[in-house]
Amino acid sequence: MSDSVLDDLKQIAEDAENTQKGLLARILKKNSDTVYGRKYVFSGIDSCMDYQSRVPLTDWKDYEDYISRMISGESKVLTSDDVTYYCISSGASDQPKYIPLTSEDIELQGRYWIEGVGECINDYFKARGRSNPKPKIFNIGEYFLTEMENGTMSGVRAGAPYLFRENAGLTDYELYTAPKEVLFPGKLEDMLYMKLRFALEERSVTAIHAIFVHKIVGLFDYLCRNWEYFIEDIMTGRVSPHFGISDEWKAYIEGRLKGNPARANELKNIPLGDGKGLAAKIWPELRYVCVAGGSIFASYMRSLRKYIGRTPIHHFVYATSESNLGISLNMNSEDADYVLIPDSAVFEFMPVDGSPERPLMAWEVEKDAEYELYVTTLSGLYRYSVQDIVKVVDFYGRMPVVSISYRKNQVMDLANEHVTMRQIEEAADHLGRCMGAAILGFCIDAGESSGTPDYTVYIETGMGRSNNDSKCSDIIDGFLKEHNKDYCHARETGALGIPRVVSLRRGAFRSYGAHLSDSGYRMEQNKPLHIISTEEQRDFFRRIAEE
Repeated sequence: MSDSVLDDLKQIAEDAENTQKGLLARILKKNSDTVYGRKYVFSGIDSCMDYQSRVPLTDWKDYEDYISRMISGESKVLTSDDVTYYCISSGASDQPKYIPLTSEDIELQGRYWIEGVGECINDYFKARGRSNPKPKIFNIGEYFLTEMENGTMSGVRAGAPYLFRENAGLTDYELYTAPKEVLFPGKLEDMLYMKLRFALEERSVTAIHAIFVHKIVGLFDYLCRNWEYFIEDIMTGRVSPHFGISDEWKAYIEGRLKGNPARANELKNIPLGDGKGLAAKIWPELRYVCVAGGSIFASYMRSLRKYIGRTPIHHFVYATSESNLGISLNMNSEDADYVLIPDSAVFEFMPVDGSPERPLMAWEVEKDAEYELYVTTLSGLYRYSVQDIVKVVDFYGRMPVVSISYRKNQVMDLANEHVTMRQIEEAADHLGRCMGAAILGFCIDAGESSGTPDYTVYIETGMGRSNNDSKCSDIIDGFLKEHNKDYCHARETGALGIPRVVSLRRGAFRSYGAHLSDSGYRMEQNKPLHIISTEEQRDFFRRIAEE
């Protein structure tokens, strides 16, 4: 490896076929004497076609027993390497899953996530004749470290490289607005106030980093709703009882941050309005935002743009709990697309049209086609469906560049209408445009009116509750009819009723997040809830709607 992550990536992407074949051969050889490797006779596999014919396609349920054995202390089950971290993931049920990660996997993730993304950002400004000074980063990410019963570290995929670097003493805290104790808290709790308080005190913020775009949107909405309280706290150096901060954190903040009337008055003079362009007003040296976004999160991206204006966005990385998959090489691009990383996993692509019958390898795919993505990972998952449908939009060398079309398990299909999460997102964004309001959160539930299946759409906007829910229903219905012929057919034949929109009070989705946190849910992995799939979710939003 050279000192440049992007130079190395370019080289191996040019030789993608040999890189992928070599990675598969290495994984099979290393793990041939594991329980899984012996079951499928890894030692006798000598080609990609042979691998596909001998080893089945898998999903999470195929690994539950194996991983339970590993957690109980059995070695060489899925991988011959030691498991150094268990990635805590969750599916639609909000129930945690534990994905084993090896040191090799985490180290490579850190190389692309930290060094690689940093090179992309530096190259962007360098190409425009602007040096990138030492950053001051407002990092919204939440990195809690816990341990399994066997003593192995556990947390979310996003936190793994940062936690490992922290444990190795490699974190430069001068780069961040928040101190160590706030960046890496010792227990699960809501750290939003603490992170915002330290960031607001720091005028010279140059970057905002987050994993999910809805987190930034929610942060700015929270800030706008509590603007006067934050200014008063900065003025006095105290913590208002309004925020409900624990005595422990209240004492910590009041011991670290003294009254700052000059900064408080500077913030007080900012015209808050609807929050338009607020980020650059608070932090005049802000240069970029780094967050996984793009058109699959259309409504949240529009809300983010309101707050950050024309500040450039880097769309960060494409990853799941199971594997580090891709990196965005484009800064401030119109949409998010990702070069799949050829030394991070072995990729297979199952055409969504059902032809051919076997998944294609990375060098066999076609531009503009959609595929279900499968990976063989560095940490012991084999031909594993990540549940994403991706579209090949280009090639980098001979490696596919993909955009995320939708999650396979995030589809509404009450009457064979097959409405995807992307279409739901786009419908919500269209509704926001028609209403002239920021969409702060939305989710959709399956219901039934007069014996006909229909959708209930819960939506929160920057304007709070609406008196035009019936009009909103017509807008969403019209959009889906126009953009999904199966939905249109189901509506016209009476197989599907008109969606029922229920507007929620402002702060409703943050309340849902607090509910999850109180239930012990890891909020670092709190992806936007779009499709209700559990009774707990259903009951919560029905209660909120009745408030």
